[in-house]
Amino acid sequence: MQRRIQEGVLEEEFHAIAGWLLPPRVANRLEEGLARRDTVFQRLSLWAFDHPEALPELRRRAGEWVRRWPEPRTWELSGYLEYLARDWTGAARAFMASLEREPENLDAWVDLAFCLKHLGLALGESILFDHDLWIRLQCQERGPLTLASLNRLHGRVQQSPDRLELTLERWAAPYLDTGS
Repeated sequence: MQRRIQEGVLEEEFHAIAGWLLPPRVANRLEEGLARRDTVFQRLSLWAFDHPEALPELRRRAGEWVRRWPEPRTWELSGYLEYLARDWTGAARAFMASLEREPENLDAWVDLAFCLKHLGLALGESILFDHDLWIRLQCQERGPLTLASLNRLHGRVQQSPDRLELTLERWAAPYLDTGS
């Protein structure tokens, strides 16, 4: 049985290491029309720049938090810390684990996309450009996210007539027609 984070416990443990309180987590859904809602990564990156010696301990503790509370908040926190440590694979795994539980969170998709781009995978670019399709398809499937399942989703995105590359070609075609 998955245990829920007891209110305030994660924040207290995080504060004991980092010296500041985690802001409330807010998932970013497509319909809200926002580029980003979660501010934790920005704050963590500024903190890690000033306190690089504390990053390994916080990463270790994030691993414990994920085991205790395997929820989107702890997975995303772990992903941010792995990203700051330049462990793109570890960060991608954490964001995929978060997205398995909450596939509609645009912020986690964007974070995953950048991890995949750092790993040299074209999937990252596809997610960035067609995130709405990726989110819709994963919400329909609701299965484990792995590299194999991401590749299957990518195949479905590539077949969609709504993907950005195709719609861009349809929009731009009249302006590129040199015969007019």
